Amino acid sequence: MNYFVRSGALLGFSELVRELGQEPERLLREAGLSQAVTHSPDLYVPYVAMAELLRLAALRCKAPDFGVRLGNRQGLEVLGALGSCLCLQATVGDALQLLQKNMDFHARGLLWEISTSESSFAIHWRFAFAEDVDCEQLNALTLAVFAQGMRQLHDVDLPPLEVGLQIHKPVHAKAYEHAVRGPIRYDQAINLLSYPATLLDQPVVVNQRWRDHLTLQWRTGWQRLAPFSLARQVESAIDALLPTGECNLTMVAKLVELHPRSLQQRLKAQDSSFAHTLKSSRLRLAKHHLTSSSIDLTSLALNLGFADLTAFSRAFKQWTGMSPRKWRQLADSPEPTIE
Repeated sequence: MNYFVRSGALLGFSELVRELGQEPERLLREAGLSQAVTHSPDLYVPYVAMAELLRLAALRCKAPDFGVRLGNRQGLEVLGALGSCLCLQATVGDALQLLQKNMDFHARGLLWEISTSESSFAIHWRFAFAEDVDCEQLNALTLAVFAQGMRQLHDVDLPPLEVGLQIHKPVHAKAYEHAVRGPIRYDQAINLLSYPATLLDQPVVVNQRWRDHLTLQWRTGWQRLAPFSLARQVESAIDALLPTGECNLTMVAKLVELHPRSLQQRLKAQDSSFAHTLKSSRLRLAKHHLTSSSIDLTSLALNLGFADLTAFSRAFKQWTGMSPRKWRQLADSPEPTIE
C-alpha cells in the first residue's frame, strides 16, 4: 500500500539541516527524494521516505531531537490552504473535525482519531507503516506539530493535560517536554495528547499577524516573493476544501480574500472560471489517488466532493472516457497505457 504526505510537512527542513552543519541536498538524495520537495509545499512525498529522511537527518546532524526541533518550527503552516480554512471555523472542535475529514488527502498513512470524555478529549495517532521503517523522528515531529497547532488555534499557551508516547524515554526527553510545555509518559500503549473537554467549544482565536503569515505561506509557495497566480491560489483552496463538503465559490473566495463576484470576473479575465478550475482540480486529484494510493473508490468520491460513487464515476468517465476502476487497473498494469 502506498502512503504519502504533502511536502508542506518538510517546512523548515533545509534551514534546520544547514544550521546543524549539514547539506540538505545530500540527505534528500540519500533518502531518494528530489530537492523539489523543499521548494514547493504541494508535492506528494512517499511517507516512508520522509520517515527515513528524518532518521538520516538526526543521525548525520548528530541531533537526536531533530524531529522535535523541526516540529517546533512548524504548525498549521504545514497544511497550506487548509490551515487558513481551519482558522475560519467557529470552534476548536469544528476545526479538528475539518482536519479529520481532510487528513487522507494531506497525510495518507497517519492514522489519528479523537476520543472524548466528560472532562477531556484526547488525540491519538500512529503510522500505518510503523513496522516498515523507524518512525521515532517522524513521531516526534508529529507530536510537536499537533501541540503547536492546538496553541495556534486558540492563541493560548495551554499545555496538554496528559501526553503519552509509545517510545522509550529518550536521552533528549527535555526537548520533547519543551515542545508540549509539560511532562510526558513514555512506553505507553498509544501516542496521545489530552486537553480539557471545554476547549472543543472554545472559539477559534488566531493572532492576526500569524494568520497573515500563514496565508502568505501558501499563496507564495514558500518563496516569499510575488504571490502565485490567482488560478494557482484557487487550486490550492479547492484542494483544501474538497474533502470538507464546503468547496464552493463563497468559501474559496474567502480564502483568497476576494468577493465571489470579483473572483469570477478575475478568473474570466484569465480565460478560466471557478467551475473549470474545480473540474480540473478534481480530475488531477482523482488521477493521483487512483494511480498512487489504494483509497477505496467511495471514500475518494466523497473526498472529491461528490455526493456518492455513482456521481463520481459518471463525471470521471465523461472526463477520461473510462471508469475510475478501469483507470486504476490500467495504472496497476505492468505497462500502463495512460498518457
